[in-house]
Amino acid sequence: MKIKRLEFCENAISSVVSAVLLLGIIVSVITVVNVQYIPEWKTAAEQSHMDDVFYDMAEMKNEVDILSAYVRTDTSASLSVSIPIKMGGGSLPVFSSGKSGGRLAINEENFSLNIVANTPGLTYDSDPVLMNLGTVCYISDNNYFVDQKLVYENGALLISQNNYSLMRLAPHLDMEMTDNATNITMNINAIDINGPKRSVSSNSVEELNIRTNGSDSLYWEGILFTEVRMTVETSYPSSWVTFFETMAKDSGMDPAGYSITSNETAVVFFLEGNAGEGIKLNVTKTLFDARLNLLL
Repeated sequence: MKIKRLEFCENAISSVVSAVLLLGIIVSVITVVNVQYIPEWKTAAEQSHMDDVFYDMAEMKNEVDILSAYVRTDTSASLSVSIPIKMGGGSLPVFSSGKSGGRLAINEENFSLNIVANTPGLTYDSDPVLMNLGTVCYISDNNYFVDQKLVYENGALLISQNNYSLMRLAPHLDMEMTDNATNITMNINAIDINGPKRSVSSNSVEELNIRTNGSDSLYWEGILFTEVRMTVETSYPSSWVTFFETMAKDSGMDPAGYSITSNETAVVFFLEGNAGEGIKLNVTKTLFDARLNLLL
């Protein structure tokens, strides 16, 4: 009878070792991609989405500017526009399909404007006409990129991040030297956002509907004032301080003729005409109704 012998063979061992090494390489590559590269890609994708949201909010401001100019010439006009807002983003096909989200809110924050103008024997006060003018806010809920808040108030578009704020687009407020530099003219168009306090959270696309609701004038045109005090009540005083400083500098005003003070909730811009120098005020208020997801 023949006896079969078991012989030692290294072919099987080499195949197993190769498979283990290949698996280790694959796991290492996946780990490196997930730990090092995907967070960077997701951060860049969410940053790109925040740029898209800024463009959407800037488009809203642009549409409101156009409607405001039109309704001031025809107060009976009834016009509306709908602006889509991209609420979420940052997905990566194949690697990570998860999206960040955001919240869109109407009249969640307070903004008010008060103008007191004086001339000998006469005082004009805007209260309560320019109180509670309303806001539109987008608040991000990012997974990787730093969270930001975009705020539209009184025609200005601001970005708030980590307790700091920056005004990116200016409001309907300007000042210039007129009448051969003998007078100062201030043009103010307050934007009043009416509508119920409401917000919606989403990671898709939401609709913001804006409709004109008339225009009012405070009828101050033609009167020469000796001093004007403008108080802005806002959650972002530093941005408005910078705006007033820039406006006064660009108008060529003498720094001795104005002052800017602020606290945590308000900014006061005080303007005083020099000897023989008067201040003209052209003040209007344009009203809008704002709604979220009009069809729902």
